[in-house]
Amino acid sequence: MNTEALASFVKVAEMRSLSAAAKLYGLPKSTLSLHVRQLSADLNVELFERSGRSMLLTDAGRTLLTHARQILGSCDAARAALTELSDDVAGTLRIGATGEFGTAFYAQMMIAFRRLYPKVEIELTFFSPHVLYASESFDQLDAVVSWDEGETEGETLWTARFALFASRSYLDRAGTPRTPADLADHQGIVYRTPAGLQHWRLQKGAAQESILPRSSLIANEYWTVKYFAAAGEGIAYLPRFFTDIECERGHLVPLLADWESAEKRVSIRLTRPQAASRKMAAFMDTCRRYFSPGFEFEGPRYFVETIHDPQRPEEGTRP
Repeated sequence: MNTEALASFVKVAEMRSLSAAAKLYGLPKSTLSLHVRQLSADLNVELFERSGRSMLLTDAGRTLLTHARQILGSCDAARAALTELSDDVAGTLRIGATGEFGTAFYAQMMIAFRRLYPKVEIELTFFSPHVLYASESFDQLDAVVSWDEGETEGETLWTARFALFASRSYLDRAGTPRTPADLADHQGIVYRTPAGLQHWRLQKGAAQESILPRSSLIANEYWTVKYFAAAGEGIAYLPRFFTDIECERGHLVPLLADWESAEKRVSIRLTRPQAASRKMAAFMDTCRRYFSPGFEFEGPRYFVETIHDPQRPEEGTRP
C-alpha cells in the first residue's frame, strides 16, 4: 500500500475537503485527488461521499482512517529509530501552534533551532485552539506550542502580560482614560477568541476589572488589532512584548499604568512524551534557551512595517 497515498487520504479526511487540505499543507489539490482515487481503486472501495462542499468518510473510509494513522505512525517511529542510530540530530519535527503571535516569536524560535540543527526538517502548522487539541490534529504532531488560558498541562516556556494601548491621535481626539471606569467613554478594538469576544481582564494589586468595551472594530488576529490601534481607531488590549517597537516609535502609548492582566503562559506539550527522540530533546532545549533571560537571537527579527504618518518626518530626515 502506498504510504504517500495514505498520508494524502488522512489529510483530506481530517479537513473534509480537498481544497482545505491542499491549502493547509501546501500541496497541489490535483495530487491529493489523484492519491485518494488511486487508494480507492487499489482497495476497491469508496472512501468518501459528497455532502455539499464537504467530503464525508464512508464506513470503509472510517475503518481505513484508523489503520492509516497507525501505519503512518509506525513509519514515523521506524524512521525516527533509524535516525537515532546516526551521530547527527536529523529527521522531521511536526509542530502545531496557536497562531496569535506566529511571526513574533514562533518563527524566530524555529530559525534559532535550525541554526543549531540544520538537518532537522520543520513542519510548523497554525491551528485555532479547538482544532489544535482535537485528537485528529493532535495525534499527527510531535509537539504543541500554545498560549494557554488556565491550562496546566505541558511545560511553561514563558509568561507575558496584556495591557491597554492607544495612539496619540486617538487620545488627542477622545481624551486619556485615568481609571478603568473611564473606559466606558472610549472606543475599543476587540479580539475575538474561538469562545467569543475577549474581555479586558485587568488587575492592580488586589483590585480586578473585567471590561468588554463598546467597539465597532472586531478581529480574530492580533496584528490587525494592533494596526487598528496604531491607526487611531481606539484602545487595544495587547501583550506588552508585542507593542515594544510601536511604543518606542511613538505609534502607541501605554495606558492606565500598573493595570495589566494576570500572567499568561506560553507552554509546550509533547504529544508522545514516552517516545521522545534526540531531535525532540534538542528542540525542547532550544525552546527553553530561546525564552531564557539573556538569550541573543542571531537571525532576522520579526518584521514590523513602519506606519507612515504624513504629519511626522521620516526617520533620518530633519523636520
